[in-house]
Amino acid sequence: MTHEAFREMLPLYVVGALDGDELHNFERYLAENRERCLAELAQYQAVADQIALAAPSAKPSPDSYDRIAAAIDEGRRPQPAAAAAPVVVPAQRAKQPGVNLGALIVRLVPWAAAAALAVVLMNMNVQLETVTHQLQATTDAYNNLLAKDKQQQGGLADLSRRLEVQSKEFGGKIDQLHTKNIEQQHDLDALRAANKQLADEKDGLLRAADRMREQLEQENLQTAALQKKMDEQTSSLDLFMDPSTRVAPLVDPKGESKAVAKVYWNGGRKTGFMVVSNCSPVQQSQGKCLELWAICGSEPPVAAGIGWTDDSGHGAFQVKLAKDTACIDKFAVTVERAGGAPSPEGSVVLIGQ
Repeated sequence: MTHEAFREMLPLYVVGALDGDELHNFERYLAENRERCLAELAQYQAVADQIALAAPSAKPSPDSYDRIAAAIDEGRRPQPAAAAAPVVVPAQRAKQPGVNLGALIVRLVPWAAAAALAVVLMNMNVQLETVTHQLQATTDAYNNLLAKDKQQQGGLADLSRRLEVQSKEFGGKIDQLHTKNIEQQHDLDALRAANKQLADEKDGLLRAADRMREQLEQENLQTAALQKKMDEQTSSLDLFMDPSTRVAPLVDPKGESKAVAKVYWNGGRKTGFMVVSNCSPVQQSQGKCLELWAICGSEPPVAAGIGWTDDSGHGAFQVKLAKDTACIDKFAVTVERAGGAPSPEGSVVLIGQ
């Protein structure tokens, strides 16, 4: 039998409508699957019990009650002894004369009432047992619920203790993390301060390096100027020591000043050097310059270099011809605009052979 078949036959079973093989198979399945089937059986049995108790009490009619009471009284009266009758089948008994079927039915009524009462008592006993089982099941379920509740209460208490312990541990860890965070914050502040100090020192070093670079550039310029000046002086010294170098003294052609100059010229090298003294100051910042001219007879003068004096009117510059000339008879100096002129434009302040 399947469980679906069990469920289909269950309503018939609780009202006592099963018999034969169906009842046998049903009860065998119920015995083999008690844990699965008892709950459903109890539910259907409770419904059947409620239906039986809900039916109103039936009262017999007055005529039926009188006939049943008379039959009961008749059955209680002593009967005269009768000769033993032969055993016959019901059909033969009906044919015998003198047999009253109504009296036979009246005698059977007390036994039927007793059987009906027995059935009622049995049903009441079954119902009482069912109620007892249901009450026991309810009590067991209630006890189980109490046990589970107690167990849950114990579990909750244990969980509460564990949570309290974990809360304390967590609180301790939080305090440790907070302390560690404060220490790390202090370390971070110290590191930031150190980085700022290093950045300031780096900026100071960069500024110092820039100043040193500027000073080095200035020193390099000064060194280059000194080297140039030294080279010029060396060249001048060589020029002075060369026997082929001629010296041409220059003076003011008007004789109005004490300005003098000397031109040291080496024709073989095509170079020379001029030194000026007691001349009216001609400085580069004034936008003017002293320009030297080489003169050969009646030919146009050839530019031979420019230069300046200091505040006291002294100065020196190298002599370089702008182009070759056939000869040099004399030298002359004029005051020209800054950078010099291609031909003399200013007045002659010094001249000499």
